[in-house]
This record gives sequence, structure tokens and C-alpha cells, in this order.
Amino acid sequence: MSSPIVAKGLIAITRDHGVRSLSIVYNRYLFTIQEISGTYYVALVRQGVTRCIENIEKYVILLKAFISLINIVSDMTQSRYYTFLGEFKYNFKKKRLRYEPYVDLMKKVTIRISTRTVHISSGEVVKKLKRSKSGYTPELIVETMEDILRSMMSYAE
Repeated sequence: MSSPIVAKGLIAITRDHGVRSLSIVYNRYLFTIQEISGTYYVALVRQGVTRCIENIEKYVILLKAFISLINIVSDMTQSRYYTFLGEFKYNFKKKRLRYEPYVDLMKKVTIRISTRTVHISSGEVVKKLKRSKSGYTPELIVETMEDILRSMMSYAE
């Protein structure tokens, strides 16, 4: 099976007291990582079959990175939402992720991640990041995202 050039799907990020999660829907699969009171659960689900994932270190880093990015988005837009759902596009050739979480009817937010930088734009405000305070790099985010999407393609029937 040949890889597509661009993958399109949905990402949902939840952040609340004691609960954080990242869910990715692509190719009729659901990838989810959830942290509830310090306990992590990572799984890949398709048509009622759940595959638990055991080596979770890179997914925990991805979750923390996305939560950090969503916290920035929330501050930029004064959003009080706990869950941010939006479409994503991932370009395998250019190694770029574009995610547009729904924030408000009147506000549009775009998060663009390449191997070198993260751009978060909301109206006239643009933030450019090269690494988080905790050390998550854009390259690590892109690599882990690509691994997840490729695993969703490899399990296809």
C-alpha cells in the first residue's frame, strides 16, 4: 500500500483538572492517549477492536506538547473551552502538520508545525516557537505524529 502525500483527519485535545487527552481520527481509526490523575492509557481502535500500546514515552511527550500548544491558543483567544476539536492535514513529503482547532465562531486559529518551528496564528497575532519550555521540539512532534498516522495505515485491511 503506497502512502498518501497528505493525510486528513480530526484531532481533539482535552485539558481539564486531572484529565488530559489527545485523540486522532484518521483512516477509520482512533488513536487516543489519556492521562487521568497521573495514569496514562494509550490505544489504537478500529471497528470495536482495541489495541493497547505499551511503549508510551513518545506519546506522553506528544500529549504534553499539544497541551502546551493548546494552553497558548487558549491564552491568545481567551477561550474557556476544555476540549478543542479541529481538522488536521499532515503532508508526509514536507513533514508539516496543520491543525485548526475550533475556538469560537468569530475566531480562527491555525497551528502549523514543521520540523523546525511551530506557528500559532489567531487573527493578527502570530506566535513562533522553536521549542517549548519543557523541551518538546517541533521535530519530535512531527516525527511522532507521522509514526501514529503510518501505524493507522499499516493496520488497514
